[in-house]
Amino acid sequence: MRSWAVGVVVVLVGVGLVSCSSDTGAETASAEPDVCASADSLRGSLSDLGDVQVAQEGTDAVQRAWTAVQDDWSELAEAAGERFADQVHDVEAAAGAVQSSVETTQEEATAQTLGDVAAAVGAFVQDARALLEEVGATC
Repeated sequence: MRSWAVGVVVVLVGVGLVSCSSDTGAETASAEPDVCASADSLRGSLSDLGDVQVAQEGTDAVQRAWTAVQDDWSELAEAAGERFADQVHDVEAAAGAVQSSVETTQEEATAQTLGDVAAAVGAFVQDARALLEEVGATC
């Protein structure tokens, strides 16, 4: 059941990533390079998460990919600082909801907890995409 739950999460993240990539182009004077680089790293780790083949690689691969997303998210949140504070707050809350939902599903995998994970991942991807678009517009 746990593999199925992780598969649902990976599929939802992958679907959300289709419109998440964007060409950030050359950096401009209005963007800080570390913000742009952090945004690119987060895009990459989200893509890697979506590429995990749960059946072949198992839940450990998903956990490693989610850890990379969390690490890259933390770097972007720090780099974005006050400039993107509202969006950072939204993504931070969404990331916390994903983590909480995943932990709950690991303890008790039910249709309800799986649905909660799916909803949390959807919100995270949506909020992360919005932040990445705003950051990308400044790079």
